[in-house]
Amino acid sequence: MPDSPTSEPESTFVCDCDDWVRSACAGEPFYRELEDKRYCVLHFPSKEKSADFQQALQRKLANEDFDFRGVWFPDKIGFNIFFFKAEARFNYAVFNDKAYFRSVHFSSDIFLAWADFSHATFRAEADFSHADFRVFTDFSHADFRKHTDFSHATFSRKAHFSDTVFRAEAVFQSATFVAEVDFCSTTFNENANFTYSKFGGTTEFRRSTFDKRADFDSANFSQDVNFTDVTFGAEANFYSTTFDANADFYSATLSGDVNFINAAFSKKAGFSRATFRAYVKFAASKIRPVFGDQASLDFQFARIEELDRISFHTLILLPHWFVNADARKFSFTNVEWNYDLNRDIEDLAARRVGPSHRLLAVAYRQLALNAEENHRYEEASKFRYMAMETRRLESWRGFAPWRLSWWYWLASGYGERVWQAFFVLLGILLLSALLYNQVGFARWEPKVASESDLVAAKRDEVGTPMKFSRALMYSLAVMTLQKPEPRPATTAAQTVVILETILGPVQAALLALAIRRKFMR
Repeated sequence: MPDSPTSEPESTFVCDCDDWVRSACAGEPFYRELEDKRYCVLHFPSKEKSADFQQALQRKLANEDFDFRGVWFPDKIGFNIFFFKAEARFNYAVFNDKAYFRSVHFSSDIFLAWADFSHATFRAEADFSHADFRVFTDFSHADFRKHTDFSHATFSRKAHFSDTVFRAEAVFQSATFVAEVDFCSTTFNENANFTYSKFGGTTEFRRSTFDKRADFDSANFSQDVNFTDVTFGAEANFYSTTFDANADFYSATLSGDVNFINAAFSKKAGFSRATFRAYVKFAASKIRPVFGDQASLDFQFARIEELDRISFHTLILLPHWFVNADARKFSFTNVEWNYDLNRDIEDLAARRVGPSHRLLAVAYRQLALNAEENHRYEEASKFRYMAMETRRLESWRGFAPWRLSWWYWLASGYGERVWQAFFVLLGILLLSALLYNQVGFARWEPKVASESDLVAAKRDEVGTPMKFSRALMYSLAVMTLQKPEPRPATTAAQTVVILETILGPVQAALLALAIRRKFMR
């Protein structure tokens, strides 16, 4: 049995607790001894002190002394609609029963005042709903062992929840964080509810762990939010969540389904080196686009165990977002691609991703394979063209007539552009006709009546050019390998016929290839 309380004079008693905790004793006399340690009534760790503790608590509150560091609260404690007019310190406090701070106000004239709950232990339910924290708030290293409610709470200054453990459901629904908030290395063993919460400052969730469902539905992040190295052990929901600044999921582990349906990203959404083990869905309605004009998506070096579990539905996407990511099996449904090769190259250069041309060409080819596998042949054709075009522009600003690929581009857009191939074919036809209009075909043969006339006669070595209308039909016949009459009379005419005989069918084949690629594999 612990010793009975004594009336040992204040001047001869020092509570056996840490030096920085003793100030919370507020002149309280010796109360009891436990395990060779002497305690005042505030710090004595036993539920048996209930009545005596209430008297000491009322004395502190009457004196507006809100230093509760290391205090052991034996029973249910209620500060509902209470106004802390000075700095409140609850660090290392132990709440043995329910703790109610509903609609409480933490305010102080001291600029650097704190509401300090660091290292506090809450063994039963903790209710901070509608609380108003107008001072710096510190719940770092706190241990919440039962249901915790911060719904509708307002944090006007920086809030610390780093290394905090929530062993039961943690509710931050409709909470407002006006300034920075730090959830680094926080552990959520049960469901974490941040629906409709507002984050006005930089938000840190680095190295945090969500063992169960994490709900951020309709939350709003006005500044950067950092989910680097976060572990989502179960479902994570970001339905209609608004990211007005950068959202970084670098090296995050997403073991459950992740939904970004109707979310809105205004800046960078980074998933580089993240690990995806379940389904991830980005989807939008016509009313709410997911990616804004300045938004970007980064999947570089992400580890995706099942590629077909990454899906994009009813979105506007940019191809360079998939550089250094294998998009061949991603699911794209009702997606509109913003094709702008120059912008893709510029954006990669701005992000210092290189070699930009080669990596972009790989991304285009993978997207082309994806489109072709899913029978989106026109889309596949565009991506194949852009893959080849990217490599052409890599050097000499694309001008390289000594390369066969350059002529392939000029003739038909790499066999992908129907109209380009058609107009080049038409150009061959018209140019040949114009040349036939200038070179000789039908030779004039002189009439000879005698041997003397034969000697005097001179054979026509130039020939007569065709009229343009006739030359046009003649050119068409040559292009279709008809061997029309008359035969070319001069070397120049023969050269034109030979070139058209070669180039015409080749160009026609390129046109047929471009048409085929537009509509079938």
